[in-house]
Amino acid sequence: MDKKYHISIVIFVFSLVVLLLTNKINKRNAENSLGDYDFAIGNVEAYFNRGTIGYNAGKSSISYSYKVNNIRYINNYDMLHYKLPYSPNVNDKFVVAYNKNDPQKSLLLGDYPINSNEDFKAFVKGSKNFKIKF
Repeated sequence: MDKKYHISIVIFVFSLVVLLLTNKINKRNAENSLGDYDFAIGNVEAYFNRGTIGYNAGKSSISYSYKVNNIRYINNYDMLHYKLPYSPNVNDKFVVAYNKNDPQKSLLLGDYPINSNEDFKAFVKGSKNFKIKF
């Protein structure tokens, strides 16, 4: 019994370390992917909020669109890699950070909802010292 207990502790600690390292790697990849970024207004196209129990646990995801130079881009991600906004509705608007050289690479900033063009202008004006928190 004692040996099984120690093995389960080792497995638990190992799993925790792997999870933390994977999360850090995903954040670093996102940071490198965005590189030199700019901002656009993103529109929520679909939001899937799945429960915390069962097969789909932690698989909530979001799809969003945004325009750069009159070209519409669509992107999506799930909560395993990035923070999702809290229960957005379809057509809710948020700030999107996108790579200036490759606009398809982007990240919806769920902490920054846009309710009017003035909200977006105020965000961009105040974004000179803004740093994305991955």
